[in-house]
Amino acid sequence: MSARQFSGLRLRVARRAVGQRMQDLGASVGVGKGTVADWENSKSVPPPERLPAIAEAVGRNVDVLFPRLGPPDLADLRADAGHSQTQAANALDTSRLPLSNAELGKRRLAADIAERAAVLYGVTLEELEAAQDVSFGILPSSGVATGQPVLGTVGEKLRALLRTRPVSDEDLAAAINRKAQAAIVTPALIEALRTEEQPAEEILAGLPVETVYEGLAEALDVPPFHFQTGEQVEQDLLARLRFLAQGREGGVTVNARGGGAGISDEMLAVVTDLLVRELGKGDASGQ
Repeated sequence: MSARQFSGLRLRVARRAVGQRMQDLGASVGVGKGTVADWENSKSVPPPERLPAIAEAVGRNVDVLFPRLGPPDLADLRADAGHSQTQAANALDTSRLPLSNAELGKRRLAADIAERAAVLYGVTLEELEAAQDVSFGILPSSGVATGQPVLGTVGEKLRALLRTRPVSDEDLAAAINRKAQAAIVTPALIEALRTEEQPAEEILAGLPVETVYEGLAEALDVPPFHFQTGEQVEQDLLARLRFLAQGREGGVTVNARGGGAGISDEMLAVVTDLLVRELGKGDASGQ
C-alpha cells in the first residue's frame, strides 16, 4: 500500500495558515479538539479515509498536504474517496470480504463489484484495475511516481532537466564560467558530467563545486541545491536555521537525526513561522 505521508507539523502549519483553531478543524471532520491535538503532536494518525476531508478543511490539496510515494492501490483509492472498508462495502451492497481480499492481494474483485467500485471511488475502470494490480504487487512499467522530485546523481539530474530544457553543453559551460568569472570548465567537462563517464566527485575534483552548481542552476532555472545530495541540503538548512535562531531566547534542545547538538525549540519556531508565512502567501494568491 502506497499510503499517504502524514505529518502532524505539516497539518498544524496548514491549519494556522488559514486561521483555524483545533476545535474548528475537529468540527469540520467530526472529531474533538483532543484528537486534532494528538494528530498534530504525532501521538496518533488519522485513518486514511479522513485525510481528504482534513485537507479540504484547511484548504489544501491532499496530494500536497499528505503526499503519496508511489502509485495507489485499491485501499488508497477507497481512502481517497473518503470511505472506510465497511462504508464502501455497504455502498457497494456487498460484504467486506471481497474488498478485504482484493486490497490484501488475495482475490481480485468480481467484474460487477469492480465496475461499481470505480464509480464509488470516482475513478475510471482502467484506473481501478491499475490500482488492483498494485495491490497484487504488479507495479506500473515506468516504476516512477509522477510529480516526484528528481533524485540521484548529478548526471541523472542533468539528463532529466535537459529533456525539457534546450540548453547545450556549451551554454552550461558558459554559465558556469560567467559565475566563476574565469574559464574553469569546458563543454567536454559538462558532457562527461552529463554522461557520467566518471563519478561527479572525480570530474569536479579541484574545482569550486558550489560555483559549478550555481552556474548549472542558473542556466537550467532551478535552485542551486538541486544538484546537492539530500544530506548536503539538510546540513545547509540546519546551518541556516541555527543562524536564524541565534536571536531567539531560551528553549530546550531536542535530539534530531544527523547531529548530536539537536534542534532547539527556537529553531523549530523559526521553521514554523517561515512555513506559516509561505503557506499564507500561497493561499492569498489562490495557489
